[in-house]
Amino acid sequence: MESTRRLAQGRTELAGWLLLVAIVLSVMHGLDSGLPPAAPGAAFWIAGLLLFAQVTGLQRVQTLLMLLVGAVGLGYAWSQGQAPEWGKALATNQAMLAMLAGVTFLRLIALPETQADEADPRGRAALWRTLLGVHLFGSVINLSAVMILGDRQSRNAPLTPLQASVLSRGFALAAHWSPFFAAMGISLTNAPGAQLLTLSSIGLPLAAVGLAVSAWQLSRWPDAPTFVGYPMHFAALWIPALLAILVLSAHVILPTVPILSLISSLALAMTLGVLSLRYGAAGWTRMIDHIRTGLPRMSGELVLFLAAGVLAAGISSAVRSSGFTLDIIEFGATEASLLLTLMVGLSAAGVHPVISIATAHGLLAPLAPDPNLMGITYLMAWAAGVSSSPLSGMHLAMYGRYGIDPRGFLRWNGGFTLFMLAVDTLVLHGYQALAA
Repeated sequence: MESTRRLAQGRTELAGWLLLVAIVLSVMHGLDSGLPPAAPGAAFWIAGLLLFAQVTGLQRVQTLLMLLVGAVGLGYAWSQGQAPEWGKALATNQAMLAMLAGVTFLRLIALPETQADEADPRGRAALWRTLLGVHLFGSVINLSAVMILGDRQSRNAPLTPLQASVLSRGFALAAHWSPFFAAMGISLTNAPGAQLLTLSSIGLPLAAVGLAVSAWQLSRWPDAPTFVGYPMHFAALWIPALLAILVLSAHVILPTVPILSLISSLALAMTLGVLSLRYGAAGWTRMIDHIRTGLPRMSGELVLFLAAGVLAAGISSAVRSSGFTLDIIEFGATEASLLLTLMVGLSAAGVHPVISIATAHGLLAPLAPDPNLMGITYLMAWAAGVSSSPLSGMHLAMYGRYGIDPRGFLRWNGGFTLFMLAVDTLVLHGYQALAA
């Protein structure tokens, strides 16, 4: 039994170091060093195989289904005498995975610090601050922010539906604009040519509208006056703000370097720098501990996005080999709105947005749609799908951690999601008009 445990721990630690190697290799590829994308792709795949046993439940089923469908598509292309897109299957999401892995290091320096004996704020003002806080911190450190705030809020009493809805909406809305979100990475990957500044400049006002409507709507709940919030210290936002400024500045100075590579490298460099200033040599210990135990915790995201790469390559190969084309001449705002509604509906039924996005990319790529329009649509679908789906990773994590029934989010966030879909449709048509 002890030997089995040590073997599993050894596999986990090896996977952590492989993920670090993959980040470095991905950044080297992004810097146009001549290193092929297959190098970081292979490192991610080996780490994924080592960590696959940790993936269970719905996520494992979705991963296996994507691998199966992708493999069938690649096999079909090969049977038709066409060259399957093996390279795309191996490395299509490597830059996005490097960004996700790099951003996990920010948890070591960017978490809002709170004293254990500090009084919990209460009332509507606390609700608004918690909503904004989980949005801002979540935009950089991702799902960790939800768990940190939720743990604090549930330490004396179970998390309420209102508290869960605040965390859910505040976090999901960041998918509209944050360059540090998986949503942005997968959108830029599946909408080649999309520009980060364009996507974020459209997504930020959308997120602001969503936050304002959520604050007004949720503050009208009967238990809003007694809402127990999180004691936010917004002074801690200097680290996320500085990182965002560095990323955008580097993008202006080095426009040919992929934005995901910039984020990966700057997240690592900034974490190491801040840890060294705060803790000296002990900062290295924290860094190494994260590599050995923190990085492997992204096993679910890792295998999901690796499988999504296979799915996209398989669909693309099959479509190209069969000569299949959609019976539409162009893909504009109206078609994007219909696609958005379909993707959100599929998310509510349990289909992860990455599956919908990979499938849409494989089918729509021959039409050469406006990449920014596609990127905006993907971000909208991710944000709306995550907040409304009972089977999203965030809601399943909240169910496992706090006992919140994930089916309730359809009821608590359903009306809000429909409202955002209407706003999204107007924005898509507005973007098309301005772009024309």
